[in-house]
Amino acid sequence: MAKLTIRDIAALSGLSKSTVSLVLNNSPKVDPATRRHVLAVIRRHNYVPSFAATALAKGSTRLIGMIVPGLSWHMVASINIGVAAVTERTGFDIILYTATNDRDYGPLIDRILTSSMSSGLLVVSHEQPLEPLVQLHQDGMPVVLVNTIGSEVALPSVTADNYEGALTAMDHLLQLGHERIACMQGRMEYRCCQDRYRGYLDALRSAGIQPDPELTKPGDFVPDQIKARSRELFAMPADERPTAVFAHSDVTAYAVMTAASEAGLRVPEDVSVIGFDDIESAAQIRPPLTTIQQPFVEMGKRAADLLLTAIRANDENANHENANENSGELNRERVSPDPVRLSMPTSLIVRASCGPVPVTRSRRGRSQTTKA
Repeated sequence: MAKLTIRDIAALSGLSKSTVSLVLNNSPKVDPATRRHVLAVIRRHNYVPSFAATALAKGSTRLIGMIVPGLSWHMVASINIGVAAVTERTGFDIILYTATNDRDYGPLIDRILTSSMSSGLLVVSHEQPLEPLVQLHQDGMPVVLVNTIGSEVALPSVTADNYEGALTAMDHLLQLGHERIACMQGRMEYRCCQDRYRGYLDALRSAGIQPDPELTKPGDFVPDQIKARSRELFAMPADERPTAVFAHSDVTAYAVMTAASEAGLRVPEDVSVIGFDDIESAAQIRPPLTTIQQPFVEMGKRAADLLLTAIRANDENANHENANENSGELNRERVSPDPVRLSMPTSLIVRASCGPVPVTRSRRGRSQTTKA
């Protein structure tokens, strides 16, 4: 079915297209009775204005909205550097919005739309439901997700390859001779943590090692819980205790290392620890942390490129729709292509927190077995 246009709403209202446009743009020039009449027609026919056409009518902006979970989040600064490296060459500026305390994106999106300032949105998504962003994208406003931790949705996105990163981390530990490798998980409702855990399991099985469920511990990115679960690992009998720990984040790795020290274990002489992220402090702790680097700067660049491409396409479509309406042609519904999803390669950053399996621990003949 063809999507209704502003011309259709004008015909159904018995008014001119310019009057309907004034209503849509909340102009004070329209009297209250006319406004109520047009809005009633819009609601009755479930009309959704074209964001692109509305933006064209108001004048295209050179501003990009960027929603981040919080300014203190470790990856935000690096992603911003990548975004700015692209936008500064194009004349676009960035408006930064924080969603730290928002339970969902709905109210924030309303504020963004009311201001009519942003031509598109980059979203460093967190725990909020993504449906309002999907609806906004379907209504015509370009939206690109960066570093999404949730499930896949019908939005363009740029993420790190968490599964391959986990395989790389595990391969490093296996090459050092470790077989009793524990996994300190993050929040397993997050897609990124599911992929990291899947990589952990697949790496063990590929090496001929049956994963031991007693070596997998929930951490939920909560330091106190991570330290408590780590103490459980380090309290195991010496011949069963893990010789290495794969942590789902650098901050998780820090808590594991603290628990190891409290248990009288040395890193890496008694237990090796590898993290995931390569945040700035990873190189500063003692010992410096071996970790998987997420390419946050490059992710920001690629996300900005995707968004700017979508904004340019939006402007072209708006011009095309406006020309069709002025010529009286029907506006047929466009079929949107599948969203672009980029998965960026990670890198192993070798520092001092991982070493060979302790010489006091003889190889156990691939004996990391599942316990009943």
